[in-house]
Amino acid sequence: MTDEEICIVGGGIAGAGAAYALDDADVTVYEMDTVGGRMASRRREGCIFDFGANYLELGDSDLEAVIEDAAGDVAVEIESPVEQFTAGGEIRSGEVPQNTRWTTPDGLDGIVRALFENSGADLQVGVGVTRLERREDDWLVTTDEGERAFDAVVLAVPGASASVLFETAVWDNPVRDDLVRAVEDIPYRTMDTVALGYPFEIETDFFGLVSEEDVYDVAWVSNEGHKPGHVPEGRGVLIVQFGPSWAVTHPQTSPAAASEAATNRVVELLDDDRLGEPAWWEYQRWGDAIPTHGPDESLREATLEDDLALAGDWVEGIGRTRAALRSGLRAGRTLRQSEAD
Repeated sequence: MTDEEICIVGGGIAGAGAAYALDDADVTVYEMDTVGGRMASRRREGCIFDFGANYLELGDSDLEAVIEDAAGDVAVEIESPVEQFTAGGEIRSGEVPQNTRWTTPDGLDGIVRALFENSGADLQVGVGVTRLERREDDWLVTTDEGERAFDAVVLAVPGASASVLFETAVWDNPVRDDLVRAVEDIPYRTMDTVALGYPFEIETDFFGLVSEEDVYDVAWVSNEGHKPGHVPEGRGVLIVQFGPSWAVTHPQTSPAAASEAATNRVVELLDDDRLGEPAWWEYQRWGDAIPTHGPDESLREATLEDDLALAGDWVEGIGRTRAALRSGLRAGRTLRQSEAD
């Protein structure tokens, strides 16, 4: 497959998985924003924190082998446990399976970058794809920088971005309209995230706290200090992720209000009044964070007839980083096999 020129649209974990699977092809990746997608890490005042997805949990021998091969030199295990808390704020030990959870000393997006580097793909960051055109034997891909023909395309962008590209595509195939409708019908749960920075270390026995299902407005709290290399000595960073019900009941919340609510929760949960006065905070609303189901598998298979593969957690219908990685690997492997046949 070395003569094939493949375009991957999207620089998240799905696109990285596809690039890894296509390491014997001539692959170009276009990412309009930052590498990592929702796995992107942020940096502030010497601290690194994973602000969307908070870690990578695999639980799959195939995925573990890929990460070991491509990112084994940079991936580190978060050794401290995850515990559960109740609606009343009681922390319960031993309720959460202690699977291996990964990040890197330079942030969770370091795993995505390692996959791309291992693949040998040409990663073009800051270049957005604006139109796809299916021609007789190839795809004409229009970007911010011009046009280029590719033998095949892997579309590994979020569902909303995929829908726009489907709508504007020059593509004489009935599946195009079916995909537009299918993507628009995918329901999502919104997730609000707040990072809280402190001028002192935060001591906890656990890395993370997860709420009992549907019983609390805050769904997740993590102490980034348990991640090797993330937080300098003498400082602390907590990540607070609200559950889906928070976004429903607070559709117009302000960043300051969300930060205040997050601060109040960590004071209560960790029983530490010092946490009521963070030195800084950051807020993000992830509007299409968690898909609850994906398009029919027949649509995904139909696009392959025109050398177009789909990848992403929305394709899997599961809002998990491992699902996005799995779909990217499958997309790349499927194209590889189809060309071999």
